[in-house]
Amino acid sequence: MARFCIDASAVLAWLIPAQRTRVIEETWTRLIRGEDLISAPPLLYAECTSVLREQVGETLTHEDALATVEDLFSLPVDAPTERRLYTRALELAERFQRRKAYDMQYLAVAELHGAELLTLDRGLFDAASQLGVPVRLLA
Repeated sequence: MARFCIDASAVLAWLIPAQRTRVIEETWTRLIRGEDLISAPPLLYAECTSVLREQVGETLTHEDALATVEDLFSLPVDAPTERRLYTRALELAERFQRRKAYDMQYLAVAELHGAELLTLDRGLFDAASQLGVPVRLLA
């Protein structure tokens, strides 16, 4: 059993058919089988909901966005809320000179839970690589 931390970019690429690639399809087919542990910070849900709203009128209807939120909550993702996640995200934001700590929450979850980070975000990939956290760029 493997441990993964998945960020919003990788989740949205699965949930929005227009963004789905072969790599995303293969990755999520494995993840959904339920043999692996998948985690993300609670931020995942707010971030995905916001992006889904942005997609209304572009690639999604309002009804599609509502249905996709239901799909989001059906994914087998654990969202830990322990305090150390937030303090570590702040430490990482300082280390990588980030003005905001949002993305560093994903990196903190991966680091603290010994998980491989799955992302489409090149900046997050680079930070994880520098930190020595296993990471896979799904692009």
